[in-house]
Amino acid sequence: MRNPIMISVSKAQQGMATLTMSLVVLFLTSLMVFYTSSGMLFEIKTGNNQLYQSKALEAARGGVEHSMAWLVNSSNTSSLAWTADATGPSGTNQKATAASFPSSVSSQTIGSYAVAVSLWRNSATPTILEVSAVASGDANATIRQRIRLGTTTVTTTTPNSLNIATVAPIVIKGGLSGITGTPDVYPNTAGGAAIVTSSTNSSEIDTGHLNLHGGTISYGAFTGTAWDYIFPNTTKVQMKAESEKQKLLSDPRTIFYYPGSYTQMPWEISPWSSNKIVGSSNNAVVIIFDEGAGCPKINGNVTIYGVVYYYDDCNQNGWGGATIYGSMIADRPITKLTANTDFIGWSVNSGTGTITLPPITTTTTAQTFAKLAASWRDF
Repeated sequence: MRNPIMISVSKAQQGMATLTMSLVVLFLTSLMVFYTSSGMLFEIKTGNNQLYQSKALEAARGGVEHSMAWLVNSSNTSSLAWTADATGPSGTNQKATAASFPSSVSSQTIGSYAVAVSLWRNSATPTILEVSAVASGDANATIRQRIRLGTTTVTTTTPNSLNIATVAPIVIKGGLSGITGTPDVYPNTAGGAAIVTSSTNSSEIDTGHLNLHGGTISYGAFTGTAWDYIFPNTTKVQMKAESEKQKLLSDPRTIFYYPGSYTQMPWEISPWSSNKIVGSSNNAVVIIFDEGAGCPKINGNVTIYGVVYYYDDCNQNGWGGATIYGSMIADRPITKLTANTDFIGWSVNSGTGTITLPPITTTTTAQTFAKLAASWRDF
């Protein structure tokens, strides 16, 4: 039979051992938890740092992109002024002045980051610029990008037309005289201009027997040539080329160009007699007698719908019974205008008064803007 006292001591010893083991296990578990938590906190801090750094880099990138968008405008680039500065990125020795590189570009706020942008270049290679953007906040980041400026030729083409309803029946560079017979001029609108002249001297316009039918005379209406006044966006070379092209087309022609001298009208519209009709109320034309073509006599009840242009003096041939619905334009004084010609402003006649002319071609110089390969730096 065991001693009761011995049994009680043995149980107490077992309890102490169990308690000790439990405390050891708890300590080890707590140590593991603490170690794990420390690792997690470190990872969280590391992740936050990476996040802040990424945000800073994106803010700096935004500053660079915004600056380059501003530089694309050639007027902005051409207005830049530079000052000597040796503190810039390697290879640069000039910095854009604050006055020419505005604070809206150089000092930006993107998210929670302040972004300072500066623009640099090397005076030896002024067409290569370097944009430097520094973002400051929870983290700092710097991005640099080099760009090359250049120029290119840009050609644009836009439609071109002449509305002859806006052109007076007679347009003259210089004076008008020698009018006999009973020619008539009907203005486009009641009381509108019947004659438009570059002359500022009313004595140079002698209407003689010309009946203006209530129309007025507009003096000093233009300077330069009558051609430039009527066709400001079209050259004679373009008109000639368009005339030659239309000869090959089956559609009704709208432009007839005659250079040089000749004694008879070309086949396209000859003869100018026997009630010949050129153009129509829905297909107005431009007839051009350029330098050397003289001032051909148009008679025999010829009807023209459109514009007739003369470069040479009209001082020899009178006109017969021609009718022009539109306008006669002369780049020299008219000193002989006879017989029963009618000049009728287009608005008096129904129909389409818009003539399609060769398109306007404009050539301009535009700035090119390109990032230099392998020049991006971020840190």
